[in-house]
Amino acid sequence: MTQSSNEITPLYGSTNPTPQQQATAEVKRFGSVIGLNPEKEQYYRELHANAWPTIVDIIRNANIRNYSIYITEIEGKKYLFSYFEYVGQNFDADMNRIAEHSETKRWWAQTDPCQFPLPSRSPGGQWSDMEMVFLME
Repeated sequence: MTQSSNEITPLYGSTNPTPQQQATAEVKRFGSVIGLNPEKEQYYRELHANAWPTIVDIIRNANIRNYSIYITEIEGKKYLFSYFEYVGQNFDADMNRIAEHSETKRWWAQTDPCQFPLPSRSPGGQWSDMEMVFLME
């Protein structure tokens, strides 16, 4: 029997912390997904093979650790999966500082055309947030 997404209820337990537990955790984890335009894949790979040092510094100075991006193909379309850990105290302020930096804007001007946002993204967002269902530390 197939369930529709309207029937799915999140379940929390010893290996899946509640949203409240995640919000108060010392390390906050984020997964997100976005489409990758096939004609821009090679350029996207080139950009990330040698990311601009200033961009890496901006990300690191915003309390982001263990940041990784993966590529996968699903039913003939390419997607990017991003994972990072946030270790700061004010996520919104740190993300705003990244977004307002002139070098970030220049970087995004290069990377955004390589991507196509998914319908599930938040209003005004680029990447679609993913829900955590398992955590083993």
